Amino acid sequence: MKTLVQVFKTLAEIDSVSGDEKKISDFIVKYLKDLGLGPVQDKFNNIYVRVGDQPNPKLLCAHMDTVEPGRGVKVIEENGILKSDGSTIIGGDNKASVALILYTLTKLLNENKPINVELLFTVREETDSGVSQFNTDILQSKLAFVFDGGNGSLGWLAKSAPTIQDFKIKITGKSAHASLPEDGKNVLEFLFDLKGKLRLGRPDEYTTLNIGIANAGIATNSVPGILTLEGDLRSSRTENFERHRREFEEIITKVALEHSMGIDFRWIPYAYGYEMDLSTQNYKNVRELYKDFGINIEPTDVKGGSDAAFLNYKGIESYCLGDSVIDVHTVNERIEIKKYELLQQIVESIFLKAF
Repeated sequence: MKTLVQVFKTLAEIDSVSGDEKKISDFIVKYLKDLGLGPVQDKFNNIYVRVGDQPNPKLLCAHMDTVEPGRGVKVIEENGILKSDGSTIIGGDNKASVALILYTLTKLLNENKPINVELLFTVREETDSGVSQFNTDILQSKLAFVFDGGNGSLGWLAKSAPTIQDFKIKITGKSAHASLPEDGKNVLEFLFDLKGKLRLGRPDEYTTLNIGIANAGIATNSVPGILTLEGDLRSSRTENFERHRREFEEIITKVALEHSMGIDFRWIPYAYGYEMDLSTQNYKNVRELYKDFGINIEPTDVKGGSDAAFLNYKGIESYCLGDSVIDVHTVNERIEIKKYELLQQIVESIFLKAF
């Protein structure tokens, strides 16, 4: 049987940037079949497998995709640290979690330990929430664990997370030659007219609004007739999110119409906001389990999304916990092996514990 580090290295060195997860999805399906299990791979490449047949299973979920630069990853083990060669990430977010689940599953099956879990491996968590396309109706679990975050802290817990939606806006004016500007409708006039009308950045203490991409024009000697804007809106308060979303769309639409320009406005849900109830018995059980390993749970309000957000939205009490990975989404991403191996012991206890 391979070690935990070996399993991680194997996964990390399979390219799987968001939207291109087929290869790693196929690898995991084969891995599970080789264990004698019957995984289901949907048309989006999400993978589901049921292990055991007792009531009240637990769900463990991890995403298979990574961010860029995530192609041609080579994992280096040096002085108790797993890292890349400095030209890429290592994909610890979230392959560290995928490896933890696969290794622990294999270990417990080899030891003939009783297992009663559902496993879900998802796509496009980093871009547009591939888990939202998974048929959650087949899930039996009411309790889920997602190890995804914490910047190295095993005690980290996402107590709350924001609602996040991306937007894509297309403003259509009329192109013309630069020598005949009166024949066109310059979309930059729309853009300039937005100044002072939008509250970008932090419109309130719970909310951020950002336009990250703006593209217009095709040549230096033409009046630009198409403008595209892309960005995201996020808020830790659902009511604030809805208010700012409505105001933002109204302002964009109003200005476009004032310039007699066409508008196509699309919202793309990424994460659903939630706040964990820390008075439940499940939370108390999680806290005590971690204490057995000398770790205190540290509930934290976070600004990013995770698969746990969607699972919570679907009514599954889902805990997003520390994955032991440091400096994710950078070429300095790394994992301390001792801490990683301790997390595996925690994951094993979660597999076996009757919550």
